[in-house]
Amino acid sequence: MFGSVHYQQTGPTPNVTNVDGLAGERGHGAIGFNSYCGTHVTSSRATCAACHVGNGRYPSPDLSDQQLNNIDCLMCHQQVYRRRAAPPYQPVEIPAPDGGTFTIQVPVEDETGFSYMPDTTNMPVSVLEAARTVHRTTRTACLRCHAFASGADGAKRGDLSSVNASPPLESDVHMSPQGANLTCSQCHSAGHHRVMGRGLDLRPNDSPDRLVCSRCHGERPHGDFDARKAESRDVHAMRVACQACHISAFAKDKPTEVGRDWLAPEFNPGACSGQGGWAPGLTLASNVVPSYGWFDGTSQVYVLGQTPTPNRAGEYALATPNGSVSTAGAKIYPMKEHRSVAALHDATGQLIPHSTFTYFTTASFEESVAQGQAQSGLEGPYTVVPTHEFQTINHGVEPKDNALRCGACHGDAGFGGGPARMNLRMDFGYELKGPPSQVCSQCHRDRSSKGFKETHAKHVGDKRIDCSTCHNFSRPERGLIVGIVR
Repeated sequence: MFGSVHYQQTGPTPNVTNVDGLAGERGHGAIGFNSYCGTHVTSSRATCAACHVGNGRYPSPDLSDQQLNNIDCLMCHQQVYRRRAAPPYQPVEIPAPDGGTFTIQVPVEDETGFSYMPDTTNMPVSVLEAARTVHRTTRTACLRCHAFASGADGAKRGDLSSVNASPPLESDVHMSPQGANLTCSQCHSAGHHRVMGRGLDLRPNDSPDRLVCSRCHGERPHGDFDARKAESRDVHAMRVACQACHISAFAKDKPTEVGRDWLAPEFNPGACSGQGGWAPGLTLASNVVPSYGWFDGTSQVYVLGQTPTPNRAGEYALATPNGSVSTAGAKIYPMKEHRSVAALHDATGQLIPHSTFTYFTTASFEESVAQGQAQSGLEGPYTVVPTHEFQTINHGVEPKDNALRCGACHGDAGFGGGPARMNLRMDFGYELKGPPSQVCSQCHRDRSSKGFKETHAKHVGDKRIDCSTCHNFSRPERGLIVGIVR
């Protein structure tokens, strides 16, 4: 457990192509920056420690009794356990919504952090009984942190909320007691307190192995594989992730956060451990239709010191999937998009690690950026810029009868089940490699198109012609004929 990403908050990055070595939220290695909370390093330890298994002290790569004692086993192995920051405390004055001020208490920290203590007033059993009745991890225990990341139930991931502790079958067939009733660890355990699986916006991995549906369901789960038939679901499964068809929407039970505006502070009475504080303005959404993109299991995820790249919309990309129609192993995945703003240092092009603690206690993004500049050395002018990140959607598989129909992707091709959620030609690389007259003249004289469905059935189904004859990609896994077939 000591060496795990859950404790160290950093780890190897075998699936992040812009980071060489370790990266994470804090500690040794490159430090991440995201569109939700920015970064940990310019805030007090208590600001972000509540959702981590450390007992308040900073993790260290050097094994010691002090470090082992800092692992709070009950966070994962006792779902009724509760904790709070231990004294001593110090007062912090905060501006009130009515124009006055009020005071909160925060733990006094030293260079090693602070300490938590059991919060017995909010536990149904004593600490001794909690220790005596430890158990394997449960959905409830995992969701203590994973449902409330970024500060609210269901806010961050979009496909996880407190409802997943016991979800209805329509929400998640894997976790529902009426379905497979799986615990998180049954899918995610890599053994020895290590975890398998990674959203594309995360940097470190406990395990380099990908967690994919085929581990349980096989590569051809539908039993209808026929390389000649466009309607074969198992042909699609080679290039379309199961999640794309079997998760029609996310944030089905709790709204999720899709935007965060640090320039529009709002008072939140639940902030700062329920004492009240300021949070950025949030945009929430429910029953969100995913965005879709190619993903080969690797991604580019921003870390401090790098210069982020604007996307086509001019937003600075913090998490982007790798893959295209031509990438071996890439599949189309459903994704959540999240937008925010950040301070871009004019001289270096780097993002300034603004202090979330300063923001919570001042309601001022300008002051939180100034604190970040003082700690990072990125002094001088900056520009507030829009940021964007993708996140893969993996939870929330619905009953198979709810799976999307062909028209959800092929709305213009004679299939039912639309309207289409994506433009395969414009956005996914499925356009012809030239004008239709040019493409068709490779084998035929001029003739009018009979539409995708009939044309595809004739050329692939009957003639077994590979995609590369008409498109800029090939599908060798289908065993088709490459080259001009006359």
